[in-house]
Amino acid sequence: MSTNIADWSAPSIAARRTEVSMKNNAPLFVAVVAIVVALVGASFGYYEHRALVESRAPMISGELLPIATLLEEDQALLTELQAEPFSEKDSGILESYLTKVRRDTVAKHADMKQKLDQLAENNTAIVTLIKAYAPHAKTAAFMTQGDKFRNYASAGRDRWNSVMELFMAGGTYATSGVPFPAGFQAAVDAEIKAAR
Repeated sequence: MSTNIADWSAPSIAARRTEVSMKNNAPLFVAVVAIVVALVGASFGYYEHRALVESRAPMISGELLPIATLLEEDQALLTELQAEPFSEKDSGILESYLTKVRRDTVAKHADMKQKLDQLAENNTAIVTLIKAYAPHAKTAAFMTQGDKFRNYASAGRDRWNSVMELFMAGGTYATSGVPFPAGFQAAVDAEIKAAR
């Protein structure tokens, strides 16, 4: 701008103000655009996260929560079957059942058979749910304990299916079976937390 006062006309002053004003607003304009882009990105991120959470909800309610419920039922059945009047001294559950039906006939122990059938059905359902959920598992503990539970359920099913054969043949069970995987309930609980 000229130092000559005659050059200070209104149009030249306005042009100079606009030029200065635009130079000062450039950083502000960039900041506003950056904020708008960040807000749009954050909103897309939020909706993507919500979609992910909503996609996991059916897996949690359809597979993990039923596993947890069936495990609770299994624990209640096992506790009941390991106590009087179902348990025989120094015998496991199936050994006790075999002893009772030999002594008193099958009909007198229909309630015990019904509980053992329920336990076997629960275990089959749990194994099915484990297999359905396994590709989506978030924790290694779930996979490890799930494999242990499948082995336990398979061995238990085989032992339960052989009861009548042993009864007819007059045989007995080996005293050891595959133990219930003690860490499976905790692994399911941890998996539910991780999936949420």
